[in-house]
Formats: sequence, structure tokens, C-alpha cells
Amino acid sequence: MLDDDTIVALATPIGSSAISVIRISGKNSISIVENIFISIKPGKKLENQSTHTIHLGYIKAENHNLLDQVLVSIFKSPFSYTGENMIEISCHGSYYIQQQILQLLIRKGIRLARPGEFTFRAFINQKVDLSQAEAIADLIVSENKICHELSLQHIKGRLSNMIHGLRKKLLNFSSLLELELDFYEENIIFAKRSELFSFLQDIEKILKDLIESFSLGNAIKRGIYVVIIGEPNVGKSTFFNQVIQEDRSIISHIKGTTRDCVEGEIILNGIIFHFLDTAGIRKSQDPIEIMGVEKTMKKIEEAQVILYIFDSSNKKKQKIISDIQNIYKKYPLKNIFVIANKSDISVCHDFENFKSKIPYFFEISAKNYHEVKIVLNTLSSLFLNKLKETKIVVTQYRHYEALKLSLKELSLAHQAFNQGVSVDLISVYIKEALRYLGEITGEITSEDILKNIFSKFCIGK
Repeated sequence: MLDDDTIVALATPIGSSAISVIRISGKNSISIVENIFISIKPGKKLENQSTHTIHLGYIKAENHNLLDQVLVSIFKSPFSYTGENMIEISCHGSYYIQQQILQLLIRKGIRLARPGEFTFRAFINQKVDLSQAEAIADLIVSENKICHELSLQHIKGRLSNMIHGLRKKLLNFSSLLELELDFYEENIIFAKRSELFSFLQDIEKILKDLIESFSLGNAIKRGIYVVIIGEPNVGKSTFFNQVIQEDRSIISHIKGTTRDCVEGEIILNGIIFHFLDTAGIRKSQDPIEIMGVEKTMKKIEEAQVILYIFDSSNKKKQKIISDIQNIYKKYPLKNIFVIANKSDISVCHDFENFKSKIPYFFEISAKNYHEVKIVLNTLSSLFLNKLKETKIVVTQYRHYEALKLSLKELSLAHQAFNQGVSVDLISVYIKEALRYLGEITGEITSEDILKNIFSKFCIGK
């Protein structure tokens, strides 16, 4: 995948803009640009300039006509993003100018970069590890404050540093176990069993925490799905319309108005939330309404938050309590909000004892936006607090899978250790755990994995 060609790409979007940036990387980048650049200071040579300096001048074509006045930024190896000599040409953002400069550079022997090739070279030259490279891709597409902050944390190496630390300790123990195998006949013990036992417990706990963080990280990355459920005519659509501040769901006193899921998206304190207004859950003979209820049940399974709304004026207290209890029983791992709606016409007196057992219980009128906002603020605070409590949040599915496989191997090592199994088998399990952890940072990887990761980058990064 790696060659020593000098590569070029447009680092800014194609089209007209105030400026465009053309990025070049490779050992010949400075010398090639030197041949088409005229400094405003006569006799000034780019090769003689210090790294991380900017120079004003003109780009000239082969016929010596000037194409544009530009700024040329110099980054010399190894002090560049890719670890190679790099040039960035900041030109005016005319599409014609962009293409003329790109074609000129190609005629000078530079080739167009492949998707992600600049970052791939940074990885190969050990400027970033694989998890940091993936974080760079996430940062480029981050659409909200929280995703932006999580990507920056990974770029700074929070996950990488932890994985490197775990691998170092595992390698030390693995080396000691290997040493014991070399002195098997002498029956010499190098790895203290009490320390090994304690370490396996500690590292399993760390891996479990990282694995559990993925459900939060993946939800934050893709947006939190909140499904609004309840019987017909309890105010689900009114609440939904207040949330998104738009009359998207039809509101009617006629039961069964909502037949399909209606979705709306908002950002609360930097987190994307996808709200789904669903068909009211009830027994019906209408085939269309039955399909709507079936879709509601499917959306409940997929959501991170269940928002159950009931009518506070409903006299069937025991049925409501039973419905709520069933939701908690069926979905114990989901975040459940219970809302007693229509407080403007009825006060919810009969639920005092039951309310105390529900972590998130609200009495509101969905017609009042300020009361709906209390629910929304509590919802966003719930996930912000979870983020604060979680030291490192895993956001990549690839990392999640590697962590699960590593934990499985360590659990087998732990089990074998307790059963008094021979050192050589324990050593095999630890080596496998090391391999899976190494795949996260790229210390151990394959060409297929690298192609899959870097092909998803934009060209020019």
C-alpha cells in the first residue's frame, strides 16, 4: 500500500471559495514546487527555508504565464503531518485556478493521492497510531460538540495510551511465562502467581469498562434514539411537536391517528437526539393500525431511551402501573422516562407511592413548552453525567470487537490459571489477548484492515 511517490490533493472542497488549499507530500514535494514558484523576494529558494514557514509568491505555468498569487507553507520531514516533506499551497478559490495548479503539479511528476493517503503515511511514519487515525476521520465528520470532544480525546491518545499501557504489562507477564517454559525442567517460577492473578482481575475490569462504554459512545456518535410510547390519545404527538418545535405529527381527539413512526432530530447540550413519535399501543382490528403498533414495538427495541406517556386523568390506575412495571421488566437496561401528561386538566394524585420508585417521573402539560423543556434538560443531563463518569469512551465498533475478543482470551487465561492448567496454555491465551489489543492501535494489523479504514477517509486527508 505504501510507495515513495510524491502525492497531491485538494484539501478543501471542490468549487468556488475565498481560498483553496492544495496539499503535497513526499520527498520531492519541496523541490518540485520550487520549479513552479516565484517568490516576491528575488532569489529566495524554498529548499533553503526553515520548516513551518510561509512564503508569498506566484505559481507559474510552463509557458511562464502566472496562474495565481499564492502562499506556500513548508513542513520539512520529520516535522510534518505525514512525517515526510510537505507543501501546502493556499491559492484563490476559483475552480479554474485549483485545476490548473493540480494539473501542473501532475505534469511535474506528482500523482493524485488516494483517499486517506496523507493520514496513512502519518500512520506508517509513526506520527499517529491506528486509533488516532480513525479519530481524525471521526473529527472531520463530527456534527456536534460531544462528538467533536470525544474525537479530540482519542486524537490526543487517551485510548491509545491506555491500550499501550495494558499491552506493556501483558507483554512483561507473557515474557516471564515464556521464560518459565525455557526452564521447565528446573521448575523455576518467574511470574509470581499472586501478582498474575491480581493483574488479570484488574485488566479484565478495565476491558469490561471500555466495552460497556461503547453503548454510550456509539449512541453519542450516531445520536440518541428516544421512542415516545403510550396508549392512543395521551398526548404523544403534542409532546413530540413541542420537542421539535414543529407541527409534524397530526394531533386529533380521534384514537389511532398516528399510524407510522414520525421522526425529528434536535441537539441538546451538544448531543443529537432522534425523537420518534409512534402509534399508540392498543388492541385493534384495523390492519394498518396493527402494523403501526408492530413498528412501535420494533422501535422500542432499537431505542436508547423509552419515553412512556400516560393521561393523568385516566382512572385506570392499576393498568397504568402494570404497563409501567412491564416496561421496566422487559427493558431493564434502557433509560425509561415516565410522563403523566395533561396536568393542566388533572392532577396525578393516585401515584404518590409508585412515583418514588421511578427514577424519572414527570407531571407536565405537553401543551406547555417550558414543562416539556424540563424533561429535555433532564434527558441531556443524564447522558452528560454518564460521559463525565466514564473516563474513556469507545466509539469505534472495530475497537469494541477487539476489546471483547481480548477479554475473552484473558478470561480463559484466568480460568486456566484457577484450574492449575500448564503455563504454556496460559501463555497462548495472553498472546491472543495481546494480538487483539494490538489491532486497536495498529501495532498488529493486516493490509485488509488498513485498506478498509483509510478508504473511508476523504481525499486530501
